[in-house]
Amino acid sequence: MDYKTLKWVVRDNPLRPGEPCIGVLTLSRPDQLNAVDPLMRLELDALCNEIARNSVLKVVILTGEGRGFCAGGDLTSEGAVLGAFEGSSGIEGPYKELAEYFLNDLRHRVLQSAMRKLEDLPQPTIAAVNGPAVGVGLEMTTLCDMRIASDRARFGEVAVPAGFVPESGGSRNLPKLVGIGRAMRLILTGDIIDAEEALRIGLVDEVVPHEKLMEEAFALAGRIAANPYLSVRHAKRLVKMYWNWNRTDEGYREELESVLEITRTKDCQEGMRAFKEKRPPRYTYPYDAGWPFPDKGGDKKEGGEQG
Repeated sequence: MDYKTLKWVVRDNPLRPGEPCIGVLTLSRPDQLNAVDPLMRLELDALCNEIARNSVLKVVILTGEGRGFCAGGDLTSEGAVLGAFEGSSGIEGPYKELAEYFLNDLRHRVLQSAMRKLEDLPQPTIAAVNGPAVGVGLEMTTLCDMRIASDRARFGEVAVPAGFVPESGGSRNLPKLVGIGRAMRLILTGDIIDAEEALRIGLVDEVVPHEKLMEEAFALAGRIAANPYLSVRHAKRLVKMYWNWNRTDEGYREELESVLEITRTKDCQEGMRAFKEKRPPRYTYPYDAGWPFPDKGGDKKEGGEQG
């Protein structure tokens, strides 16, 4: 497949030249800090299928092109399909809103499928975090087995302040890495932390100088790949079996249903608009009734009680 938003190469094990067994998956939308748009979701879903079937690959490194790892979901395309930006969806006619929500739901289903496949790859995975990793970018790092961060890396779970909710395993994986209190704080505030703080709380395993990031990632991958093939595969499988004790199909459904409900609210659209306009969001009651809170002028908005 000809990938447009991803780069995929297989490199030699640095400890065994001539043995191509380390895959490097690079998120490649550098002008958008590798934000995940609809095409990247589709391509990542397809590439994970290809990687999982490759019996030669022993380790996979995930990184980003340019100065960012992944800036989260692409809000321009997210907002366009929801009509958050006036006239942006390009859909007209009596089925306009139905079509917009159908396409919105589809994009989130594809994302969940791609992230699940990334987490379930049989090869050990290393996130080489070269810059900002926020929203789904942060969550992608938690789906990997190991995390090495550049000293330029930044991390943040920004879904809630932007009017969304974590949807790629953040609610499940982040508490197991950093503890429930710190996870709650990161999720509910959208705080951005640097690489040293991420190391201190256990979000990453190692912080290295930026220029040595890929060198260190390859060194780790090479050491793993030099071990017996089946021992590595089964060791990962067993560790992940216990790690995923709270991962269920019901959990995936609950996560998706939460996302789909939230993306139907005015607050979600306001969050996207505020982000694009670089201003504080003005959130209201979820379904825009405004009850029982007064507006800034002190008058209550019209609208009845919401059940």
